[in-house]
Amino acid sequence: MLRTKRLILVTIVILLNGLALTAQTSSNVKTMTYKTVGDRELKIHVHFPPGWSASDMRPAIVFFFGGGWNSGNVSQFEKQAEYLAGRGMVAARADYRVKSRDGVTPDKCVEDARSAVRWMRQNANQLGIDPQKLIASGGSAGGHLAACTMIRDSIEADGDDVSISTIPQAMVLFNPVLDFNHELLIGRINGDKKLARKISPTLHLDKNTPPALILFGTEDRLKVHGDAYWKKAESLGVRADKYLAEGQGHGFFNRSPWLERTLIAVDEFLASLGFLKGEPMLQVPEMSEAERPQRKGMHPNVNRWPDLFESDLSNAIFPEGIWMFENSVLTASEDQAIWTKKNYDNFILDLEFKTALGTNSGVIVYCSDIKNWIPNSVEIQIADDYAEKWAKSPKTWQCAAVFGHLAASESRVKKPGEWNRFTIRCMNERIDVILNGARVTSMDMSLWTSAKTNPDGSEIPSWLSKPLAQLPMKGKIGFQGKHAGAPIWFRNIKIRELKSSD
Repeated sequence: MLRTKRLILVTIVILLNGLALTAQTSSNVKTMTYKTVGDRELKIHVHFPPGWSASDMRPAIVFFFGGGWNSGNVSQFEKQAEYLAGRGMVAARADYRVKSRDGVTPDKCVEDARSAVRWMRQNANQLGIDPQKLIASGGSAGGHLAACTMIRDSIEADGDDVSISTIPQAMVLFNPVLDFNHELLIGRINGDKKLARKISPTLHLDKNTPPALILFGTEDRLKVHGDAYWKKAESLGVRADKYLAEGQGHGFFNRSPWLERTLIAVDEFLASLGFLKGEPMLQVPEMSEAERPQRKGMHPNVNRWPDLFESDLSNAIFPEGIWMFENSVLTASEDQAIWTKKNYDNFILDLEFKTALGTNSGVIVYCSDIKNWIPNSVEIQIADDYAEKWAKSPKTWQCAAVFGHLAASESRVKKPGEWNRFTIRCMNERIDVILNGARVTSMDMSLWTSAKTNPDGSEIPSWLSKPLAQLPMKGKIGFQGKHAGAPIWFRNIKIRELKSSD
């Protein structure tokens, strides 16, 4: 049965690490080895609830972190594990091999996830859990691994006791990959279609598939995986609860207030299956303006906002004679950038720009080194998408993309000679871009942990040599000049700095 979860505010508030999280927190975390591959010990971090004993028969959940099967960190679901341990469950976070550290392909990640589930069931007496009350969970690539545990005939690690089932009693999947039969994904396993099928959960859905809660942001391009899964589950009469976060992109659940909102949904889902009792013991904090993404189609009212640059450019850094205001329009005569003297962290930048034939420019944020800005900043691309050169370039090189990393959801730039409006919101690792009345780009920088491949598997240009997740979220704001021989014009450049009290 297909169900849609609604966001619910609950009234009990207890603070944990500055968040409105759980009633009782677990301080009893033990780290054990669940598997050894060569010299590599794979650890599992188990959170035991208050009052736990080995003779218990507790429900359990195991989390797998995201990171595109390439990177990521086992700490990702620590807050969720703490909360659920406080609710009486045994909650585990499992490490697994990834490409950047171990040189493995995604099928080996799946092997490790299945091994971790088997280990938990095999050690149920030691862990004080009921092996028939086991939930698999994870985010993005980790959500894929969690979903792969429900496949009866998948891939197995050498030495695993395959008589122990990996099939969980339920799944909680945060923006998961659910089908490997896509060009960018199957390339990660050398185009092996047979293997792709073995690690494509949607293809293995049947009437015996365990119930699932699947959570996506409506702006997440991976949501198509959820759509296909929900449609097939509904046709089979399999429970697959749908949680949609309006206007949110990939990885939305990692930050407040969506961390709390999704935990409430998880709590209610598990309670509906009998794994938890009582009401969720947390409250969703109010979303401040600083945290609230721009509504689709809404540019802010900037009437009282200060200008980013003084009219005489006295608060700017640029080569003498290159940049100038003419009739309140800022433009450059050469391919040199202009920078703010001030460093900015959280802000909303609003401006208008006009392209020429073949323009290739950009707005640069979080720049920590203006002399070597390309790998030390984030560039919001400006381009004449009508020009053949840019129209045929990768989507991540086109207008409103985070250059080289994340394409805009649609092309909305106007033809050369017409004015466009940009609103760029930078709030910690979150970057949202509105172009001409539509929010077209939404990025969580923390997901870009590789300097070689994006989370969707596409390649990053070699000159962008630092992972976005490692960049400082504070720096100068800049504008690229007359790049690629075509001019660019800016006007009405306004900024509002955001503070935690907003």
